[in-house]
Amino acid sequence: MIRRQVIIKQIILSDSKIIAEAKTIVMASGDAQSEINQSISVNISSNNTSSSYTQYSYSAN
Repeated sequence: MIRRQVIIKQIILSDSKIIAEAKTIVMASGDAQSEINQSISVNISSNNTSSSYTQYSYSAN
């Protein structure tokens, strides 16, 4: 059985503009397997510029 969870956190200004967002996706398989896949994305916007960062990780026993 595969379990998946998505978590999104945002920083929102009073004028409803999103200036930062972090998103984490985790997938884990159970039963006889022991695997965890995780993806982390961070996006930041300021003064008409933006930057982003993405990291992937994998773990198995």
